[in-house]
Amino acid sequence: MSFTVKTTTKAEDAANFVVSSILNQLKLGKRVLFFMAGGSSISVAVKVAELLREHPHQNLTITLTDERYGPSDHFNSNYFQLLEKGFNLPEAKLIPVLIDDDRNITTKKFIKILEEELKLADYRIGLFGIGVDGHTAGILPNSLAIQCQDLVCSYDTSVFSRITITPKVIEKLDEAIVWAQGEEKWEVLKNLEKNIDINLEPAQILKKVPLLTIFSDYKF
Repeated sequence: MSFTVKTTTKAEDAANFVVSSILNQLKLGKRVLFFMAGGSSISVAVKVAELLREHPHQNLTITLTDERYGPSDHFNSNYFQLLEKGFNLPEAKLIPVLIDDDRNITTKKFIKILEEELKLADYRIGLFGIGVDGHTAGILPNSLAIQCQDLVCSYDTSVFSRITITPKVIEKLDEAIVWAQGEEKWEVLKNLEKNIDINLEPAQILKKVPLLTIFSDYKF
């Protein structure tokens, strides 16, 4: 498939694009399910919320692509960091991943929630980052999440215990927007023009989304 590239270093450029896409669907009376990543794309997500607050957004449901397991308010939580940065959408349905329960129960409950929300949604859109190792969401190279047959996978890594959507969810999206900045990521972005095993570079799975737009300082 082909994908669109927007060369920019401004988070607001990506945010405006996301907001425009969401509002176009909401204005058509559609129910929109929006997945947000943490990490480097938090700045974009916060700007998205700031812009969306100026418009009706009752039919919008928001959740995360992935989370770092722990107490719901632990500092490394993606959701906690979003809230700390000012993320707030009062009319939207917000679905955090962490529920102050053990990891297996948390994972199973998130699977059930996503099963329902994916059925209810008329349009499914995701904001993603890409790591220097080629990971996206919480799907690390050669990890359990790549071949997982469930919508959500949880597993231990050297840094965090992760709970993440799997490629099965990404393949159900109608649209994906990627925010990837920094020269250290250029090689991975360049590799999107090639066919590379997703076990080696999970971000390759994003090419299965019908509409894929990449915002980066890398010029393809």
